[in-house]
Amino acid sequence: MMKIALTRQFLQRYNSLSQIDRKLCDAALAALPNAFGHPHRHAGLGVRALRRGLYECRPSQSVRVGFTRHGDTLLLHTVGNHETIRTWLRANS
Repeated sequence: MMKIALTRQFLQRYNSLSQIDRKLCDAALAALPNAFGHPHRHAGLGVRALRRGLYECRPSQSVRVGFTRHGDTLLLHTVGNHETIRTWLRANS
């Protein structure tokens, strides 16, 4: 089973989310370890590869989580809106 690790940047951005967005994020991230790599399981999570090694999960239409995979660990880098993910992608290109 996959594990989840959090970066400091992710935690800072997570803490700035509204309570509703944090609950949506929590639910999606609880399901992510079992679903990652199994397309039929993660259909509702909106998991997709953005670039080689960079992924996103969409807990809601407005909240997205950017992460990478390192062996059996999913490292969560950022959370926010579409522009947050675009900025993260530019920084990692």
